Amino acid sequence: MAPKSPIAILSELAAHAEGAFRGADAVRLGVSRDQLAHLRVQGVIERLLPDTYTLTAVPPSDAQRLRAALVWGGDDAAAGGRSAAQVYCLEGVVPRLPEIVVERAHSKRDPGVVTMTTRDTASLMLRVHRGVRVTGPEATLVRLAHLLPDEAFEIACEDARRRDLTSVPALRAYLRRFGRPGRPGVAPLRALLDELDPRYPSRSTLEVKTRRLLTANGIAGYVRERPLAWDGQEYLYDFSFEGSRVILETNGRRWHGDPADYERDHEKWSVPARHGFRLVLATWDKVVRHPAELIEELRTTLAA
Repeated sequence: MAPKSPIAILSELAAHAEGAFRGADAVRLGVSRDQLAHLRVQGVIERLLPDTYTLTAVPPSDAQRLRAALVWGGDDAAAGGRSAAQVYCLEGVVPRLPEIVVERAHSKRDPGVVTMTTRDTASLMLRVHRGVRVTGPEATLVRLAHLLPDEAFEIACEDARRRDLTSVPALRAYLRRFGRPGRPGVAPLRALLDELDPRYPSRSTLEVKTRRLLTANGIAGYVRERPLAWDGQEYLYDFSFEGSRVILETNGRRWHGDPADYERDHEKWSVPARHGFRLVLATWDKVVRHPAELIEELRTTLAA
């Protein structure tokens, strides 16, 4: 059997890492340093980090840069912070640079990678998700609570809950076990959990913005995900003020490309009145551009 070519060896080595590989691993498999240098001159491979390369045939991407950072970081490295959020596809979180976490003894540093260290690897809740070694959802959210503005963090947290990556009980259990005083992110996460509905996560960014708008204006006393049924169909409504018989419903659609969508929404919006509720719609334009007008409309309806 003919020996494998350097390209074949590198292709196999990088097949499960978005085209990234470590030079030392290539040498171990029989590719010489001179061959690596020659392939680099030819434009077949590109150096991203010290002794860390990518195959130029694989299109560059954030996922590839993260894989290269993990290869460079070593076997104990895991995606953390914003990069972990990227692996979980948490809404609105985009890392500027790859963010990895390693054990405290790690000494590598590079301006192209954000490297975090820890002695308490148990608190990372490490796992493999979509083929990437990554911090667990709870550990990731604690880190994001430290890194992100409050609203952006809530959007990411609610997305994680909505997709069953975690839950309020799971987050509280994590904080009881690993939420030591002074750990970055613990205090803001605890504060957010005290505000969130423990059962129903927000179903959209607009719903997060609406909840925050209500809180900022001192409006409380509502029930989340109020069920109302009509003609054998049950609908859930975002914010129900039971005593005043008022429902505040978010509507993020700017247009209806599908007539069936319009009909479904029209039917949903007509149901509250059949149960004696008045309906206030919180559109993106109202919540983001004219919040004072929406609050005035809601307060007037509550008081009517």
